[in-house]
Amino acid sequence: MRLTGQIHVSLKGSIIQRNPTLWERLKRGLGAAVDLDTDRLRVELEATAVVDQVRRALVKLEVGNALSLVIDDTVIFQDTDGKPDDLPDLVLALSEHAAVFGRGFQELRFAAEHEEAGLHLVIEARARTEHAEDEPAGIISVGGRLRDLEPRAGEPADDYRRRVEPLVKDPALFETARLQFESFVGRLEGALKAAMPEARVAQHHAEARVVHAPGAPVGDGAAAEQRPANPTHPGYDPFVVYYPPSPLGMMLDVMLISSFMHMLTPPHVLFVSPAGMPLGTAQEAAANPDLLNDSDRGGDEEPAAGDAGDAGDAGDAADDVDPWGDEGGGLDEGGGADGDFGDFGD
Repeated sequence: MRLTGQIHVSLKGSIIQRNPTLWERLKRGLGAAVDLDTDRLRVELEATAVVDQVRRALVKLEVGNALSLVIDDTVIFQDTDGKPDDLPDLVLALSEHAAVFGRGFQELRFAAEHEEAGLHLVIEARARTEHAEDEPAGIISVGGRLRDLEPRAGEPADDYRRRVEPLVKDPALFETARLQFESFVGRLEGALKAAMPEARVAQHHAEARVVHAPGAPVGDGAAAEQRPANPTHPGYDPFVVYYPPSPLGMMLDVMLISSFMHMLTPPHVLFVSPAGMPLGTAQEAAANPDLLNDSDRGGDEEPAAGDAGDAGDAGDAADDVDPWGDEGGGLDEGGGADGDFGDFGD
């Protein structure tokens, strides 16, 4: 089961103007008004201030384990040794680059991880100084897993199946995890609001998901797993950005779907396609199994371009031009990083 949540941070910015055409320059020379406004905004952000504000929000939730900090594709900090409580080390590393990134950047990515109530969480913050008018300046994504369902180092597939089989039959386990996750995302939203009084901070979603991938080879989850780099993509999950998927992931999804479909009262979990498109809740699928059968016959086909739910191949292609679509990669690639939003100016 994947726990995914997202918080959007919006700030006042100035409209970016395009260069005038030759004809527009002539018109303006003759005194005519020419509209050069685009649908993009520029926000004044300082990297050190951004990191400081997000860091203060995380500390309020007792999150102290940093994963990485990347600014404009420059790796400022990366926890390659798995050192705990190393958030101060990240701040120190940024201070050594303050002369370069003290003011002005294109994208900042800052990631941390946290454990509480049996959940393993990855928190990723991204900030952009330029973005589309209808997009937030910052996106904080949270991905989580149940620790007891994560494969252990060197654990054979048969041993893993025997260990988790009793767990997947316990609806209370998943309902408790979902509520705990929603609580964490809500508390993070509140902490961010307190740390960023000048910003508009709003929770976008917080939910539990299970991926239904018909036809995918069970036990080959790493090959079947999609890793969209765009945080606005419906299938984006920061957990798989920083922790590559286990080959046992697909096995777990199949076990969960089978178990939930036979429960009298399944937990409140959303079934989604590998591209992140919603197929229905576990309750809806248990009452109407055709919801999943329909997806087998093409439910993962891409919607028309421009649909609010664009995903999959069409969505990934859009990453090439989407300002949020930079290939960030995980720790193994020196990619994405979590960041604190600082002095957000107008």
